[in-house]
Amino acid sequence: MCSKTWNVLLPALLSCHLACPASVCAQGQRDLGDRAYKSELIDSISRLLDHKYVLPEVAGQYAAELSARGASGAYDTCRTATDFAERVTVDLIDITGDAHFGVRLRQSAEAGETAARALHHPMRFLRLQQREHVGFFKLDWVDSNVGYLDLRRFYPISESKELIDGAMRLLATADAIIIDLRENGGGAGEALPYLCSYFLEYPTQLTGYYSREDDFLTEFWTTRTVNGERRMDVPLFLLTSATTFSAAEMFAYDMAVTRRATIVGDSTGGGAHSVDLYEIDEQFEIYIPTARAIHPVTAGSWEGVGVVPDVLVPSGSALDTAVVLASAAARAFGELREAKRDRAAEQMQRMLDRTERLYGDGERSAAETLLDSALHLAGSAGLLTEFFLDVLAYHYLSDTDTEMLYAVTRKRVEFFPESTAAHAARGYAYSKHGENELAIECFEKVLVLDPDDSNAARMIRRLRVN
Repeated sequence: MCSKTWNVLLPALLSCHLACPASVCAQGQRDLGDRAYKSELIDSISRLLDHKYVLPEVAGQYAAELSARGASGAYDTCRTATDFAERVTVDLIDITGDAHFGVRLRQSAEAGETAARALHHPMRFLRLQQREHVGFFKLDWVDSNVGYLDLRRFYPISESKELIDGAMRLLATADAIIIDLRENGGGAGEALPYLCSYFLEYPTQLTGYYSREDDFLTEFWTTRTVNGERRMDVPLFLLTSATTFSAAEMFAYDMAVTRRATIVGDSTGGGAHSVDLYEIDEQFEIYIPTARAIHPVTAGSWEGVGVVPDVLVPSGSALDTAVVLASAAARAFGELREAKRDRAAEQMQRMLDRTERLYGDGERSAAETLLDSALHLAGSAGLLTEFFLDVLAYHYLSDTDTEMLYAVTRKRVEFFPESTAAHAARGYAYSKHGENELAIECFEKVLVLDPDDSNAARMIRRLRVN
């Protein structure tokens, strides 16, 4: 595997094991009762550790310690490949204090599949992704206005972006949000800048990864845009446990350093390194940490210590605790939001009333300028949706004076030019007041956007007859 890029994207995904029958778990197994073979394996692992481990100043020392344990007969009692892999993994973590190490059998995901083939890992990841629903385990409301998202793993942004957007659209009305990371073992760190962009300003520099092999720091920043509403002020709560690890800790750490979220639960696992996967022989492979996290503000990370919650409670009761805190925060947040909206609505109503008078006095230019200001105010207060404009236009539909009706439906089209409903509503407004030619133009635009809209086609035929 390459470093600098891939070791940042796939650290936890690479360490996921798919369940498989014992008959297909490893290809070409050699006898683990052969002490010479085990010595060869330890020598190979020690060399990889020395040459690849992210901290070169201690890599040689760690490699020597592993070799010494092998020479002392520490693995003589291992008779199966699984036992050997587990014992060496435990020792590597014990020697280095780095929980990202892992020796494993080169597994096949399906009967008849060879682990060494190019499609082995892609097929494993595909099956894992489908089984885990791209890491999105649950999306719900835990209180009247408190949203809850249970994330079990982070997948590459190419796979998870639409789900992040979808979750955030559903939570757009939440007055507080809880994101549960208690069973999240990490994954693709590249997804985090986009998720963080919903909660942090642009540009905000996040934790990056320094690769030993490439001598390169990969920086992560929030993105300029998101496909939804940024929630930079909504109360945010993250749930953590000792199982929260790697990329999940990175998310919690960045939110903690920026003071953007309240962390609730147990201290996290303490894994701030990223791995590459290396072949040992035809039977074994190893995950070796080759990059380390560095935050631009703290110049450090959570390696070995974890992320310490703001509210330290057993992880099993973290959700109950967070719901109490989030519900109180949501009430306060909602009251402030509604007070702001009420003030904006009162001011906007005065502006609309004056706009209507200006249209009535024939001062079209001044009226349109004031209407633009009123709608800008609506946008600032979070009121400006297509549905909001639809309902506003409906208020003026029965008026004999059509200026406000036409102005609002025109603005709806300007704000939502790809909406067939917006063009259809404008056409309907014209048709109600006998402006058939203008109505036909609107319905023709509907057909440009959606040639299969039979209602628009029928309206055009009807209007032409009349």
